[in-house]
Amino acid sequence: MAIAVTKQGRPVPEHKVKIVDELVDLIKKHKVIALTKMDTIGAHQVQRLRNMLRGRVLIKMAKNTLMKIALNKAKKFKPGIEKLADYITGSCAFVFTNENPVKINLFLERNKAKAPAKAGQTAQNDIIVPEGNTGLPPGPVISELNEVGIPTKVQSGSVWVAKDTVVCKKGEKISRKLALVLSRLGIEPMEVGLSLHAAYDDGVIFTEEELTIHPEEIKQQIQTAHIEAFNLALNATVPTTDTMPILLQKAYSEAINLSINACIPTKETLPYILSKAHVEATSLASKILEIKPDALPSEVVTTVPQPVEKAEVKEEEKKEEKKEEEEEEEELGLGSLFG
Repeated sequence: MAIAVTKQGRPVPEHKVKIVDELVDLIKKHKVIALTKMDTIGAHQVQRLRNMLRGRVLIKMAKNTLMKIALNKAKKFKPGIEKLADYITGSCAFVFTNENPVKINLFLERNKAKAPAKAGQTAQNDIIVPEGNTGLPPGPVISELNEVGIPTKVQSGSVWVAKDTVVCKKGEKISRKLALVLSRLGIEPMEVGLSLHAAYDDGVIFTEEELTIHPEEIKQQIQTAHIEAFNLALNATVPTTDTMPILLQKAYSEAINLSINACIPTKETLPYILSKAHVEATSLASKILEIKPDALPSEVVTTVPQPVEKAEVKEEEKKEEKKEEEEEEEELGLGSLFG
């Protein structure tokens, strides 16, 4: 059996050879080989995730050099997997699974836990200290809060935060003072957990961006696509299970309208044609009467509604007559008093 040696000609320690062989064997057995960062997660959280993913995912840590050697050896039976070595930076671990990497990454994202901020960490989002009672008694804490830009007031024997305050914006470094203040206030602004930042699946390497999806956004995109496809099929008169009821209803309405406008009598159109003819005849009779009131027989005139303007004039005349009658009655009444 040949002894593995380093580039400098020194024999490679046996335990390192075993680690590489074990990694190669795991790469060979699994469909998906991914990488995850271990910089910000503690041993307790890793163990929790391992228990939750037992039987689905295997997380294996090793030195970066050994991981790269294993990937290079595995290229014999998994073409292109050696390119995954480009994503090994910092503290990394292998994630072995036979499931869809996007599905695994979504599970990991949903199971991240809140954690206190540490000095030197980068804020993942804007850190906001909410308005309200801190529960802390007045004292040096007021100066500590003011030093990191948190306005305070003393009320009912406690220190209160005067208003919602952004103490650190996304992407900024968290100072030691701020980390201590947040800890005293019980605010845990960080999220710790694992996420896949690269994955090899069936000859293709997916980046973190490609592995991260937002179900609500995807749902909205699918709904929008369905609406647009439905409208296109409807306007192009493409018969489908969804469009056929509306297409038939539209065709029926257009056929009815065409028959009515063309005065083609059918069982469905005859009532509409007669109603339309009656309206047109009445309108024509009204126009004739406006020009020549005695041009039509009396039986026709009685069926024609009087113009609105004339009706309004008659109403005004009635009001004027009533007013004159009331005035005459008042004058007669006064005369009888003096009479």
